[in-house]
Amino acid sequence: MLYRFLYRRKRRDRWWRFLVLKSAFIRDGKNDTRRSVGNAGLQAAFKRFGYPVPTALSCFWEELVAKGALRCPELIPEDLMSIQSQARALDPGLLAAMGWLDLFRLSIGIGFFETARILREKALDRMVMDADDSRAGLSQLTSACYAEVERERFPLAWSMLDRMRSLGCPPHRITQARWYIALMAGGPIDVDSTVAWASSADPAFGETIAGMRMALVGPVASDMAQGSEIDGHDRVVKFGYRGGHQGRDPDTQGARIDIAYYNNTQAKALSSAGYKAAFSELRWGVCHNRKGASCFPDSLPNLRLLSSLQWFMPDTHLNAGPNAVIDMLRFAPAGIRIFNTDMMLSSGRFTGYRQPNDKPTDYTRSFIKTHDPILQYQIMRRLWSCDYIKGDDRFEEVMALGLVSYLEELQKAYGADTCALF
Repeated sequence: MLYRFLYRRKRRDRWWRFLVLKSAFIRDGKNDTRRSVGNAGLQAAFKRFGYPVPTALSCFWEELVAKGALRCPELIPEDLMSIQSQARALDPGLLAAMGWLDLFRLSIGIGFFETARILREKALDRMVMDADDSRAGLSQLTSACYAEVERERFPLAWSMLDRMRSLGCPPHRITQARWYIALMAGGPIDVDSTVAWASSADPAFGETIAGMRMALVGPVASDMAQGSEIDGHDRVVKFGYRGGHQGRDPDTQGARIDIAYYNNTQAKALSSAGYKAAFSELRWGVCHNRKGASCFPDSLPNLRLLSSLQWFMPDTHLNAGPNAVIDMLRFAPAGIRIFNTDMMLSSGRFTGYRQPNDKPTDYTRSFIKTHDPILQYQIMRRLWSCDYIKGDDRFEEVMALGLVSYLEELQKAYGADTCALF
């Protein structure tokens, strides 16, 4: 009984599923049969997941494997176009939404970012299809509600939210989702509606934000001399501040800092190195979740935990930028301008952002295991198009790309632009 429970839990681990599927991809790529790739690896992997392997999916898989590095060391555009064409032709009903997301992540790992986007669209299609069933449960309705928001079909999202309420979705989540849908629809920001999911520190934090011109400064290394512009804002927000001069270059980052956001890794590093000096310089330090906040004592008067939207997201987490932007928008700032951020198109970070002994960040692993890059971009671009956020020249350039062109640039940076990855 315990084994079954633990195995069901493992099945929900997206990184475990990716590694199983990656092994299947490599196994089928090593198939010695020259005339046919075969799909024995896929069959074995999907059996572990509890998915069927329809014939149409087998054909797509064999095409995908045939372009892998073991069989096709040189990747040409025509090969990618063929794979993308086959992906588009697949019926969303062939797999559960989770299965499509697994194939999406595998395609990210292979380095085929446009193919990944197409497969992810199948996942959204299937989420909506599942919600059309009168027997759909709360988890299916929540996924479909998110899918409708991302596709900007807001009346359908509102309808889905009503069904979620009827199935017992907690009132504070309904209120949080309602606020988020209104935000993404471009409506006015209703600060009062955030009270239902507010933390005890939110009112004081809100006083720091409300009506202020906010500069959100990312960790991307930059030689743009915009420090004085950053410091000219009412409030300056940065990520992972550990005290001292790191992240406060007056020429490129601005010398000021009022608020710092911390992910779990940054919170752990700060707490182990001594946090009192950093927090003495901050108006507020904000942790992304309880695990990060638990690194510090509850007695810190300027430590706050943001209210996560992860429960609403399709098997992924928001990364630092969207988390901070959505959090600040709860409190009606006069505006948010973003600096030194290019949505992961460059891997360089300013000196001192990481610990000296940290391993180089594997961004592809981050895309697969934690942060869906399409979701991050779609959210930021929507907020940008609704005029909630603006940015420096580089950020504006990235937002103007649109999703398909953005993924082309992301593939050049991390994907299989000239050769297959594995």
